[in-house]
Amino acid sequence: MSLILNMSKAILLLCCALSLYLGGCTTLSLSVKDDPRPVEAIISRAEQMIHDKAYAAAAEQYAIVIVKDPAVGHHYLRRAEILERIDEDKEAHRTYEQAMQRVAEDDPDHLQIMHRLALIDANHLYKLDEAEELLQRMPGTSIERYDVAAFLYYQASQFEESLKLLNKALERVRSADQKALLLYHAALVYLKLEDEKNTFGSLYYAINNAEHLGLIRDIEQLWQEIN
Repeated sequence: MSLILNMSKAILLLCCALSLYLGGCTTLSLSVKDDPRPVEAIISRAEQMIHDKAYAAAAEQYAIVIVKDPAVGHHYLRRAEILERIDEDKEAHRTYEQAMQRVAEDDPDHLQIMHRLALIDANHLYKLDEAEELLQRMPGTSIERYDVAAFLYYQASQFEESLKLLNKALERVRSADQKALLLYHAALVYLKLEDEKNTFGSLYYAINNAEHLGLIRDIEQLWQEIN
């Protein structure tokens, strides 16, 4: 009897190993769903990890949150933000794309998901056609649309047009972090224009207002580049 049980265990382990090799063990997926912790406890744990700069581990915790609560846009935004902080841009992109498929368009975070996806396409993955397509789906006078359009103008070396749109967006800014993002983009434009005063001025205010972890990463990289 014990021999049969041992053989059964061995077969189960072999099947799981093969499943992992081929693309993931179903048992592991089920264990995530069956995690006994409430979503709030997992988020609290993840946020403590972020505080401790254990970003990869925090992203794994938010992956569990998404499995347990897949319709909430904020979970995807936070996980992708953490991934951007550690240069996992492709995985962040996948997370934003999952959100676009699973989160309702009337979710309060849907526009921000679209915005962040467009920016990671344009700024890090060079998927300009995809960014342009997302731009066309954004509300016509939204800050998010102005910002993405400004960034695409910047990519096309149309710097004056870019600055016009960034200034329009800055007139309607709603949060310090949003202001920081726009000023970071302005700093990129001023750098191309070789306007040192406005490059450093925009970047200084961006640094002092930034909260988004991916944006902080981008600002740090630009600061290192120009210094």
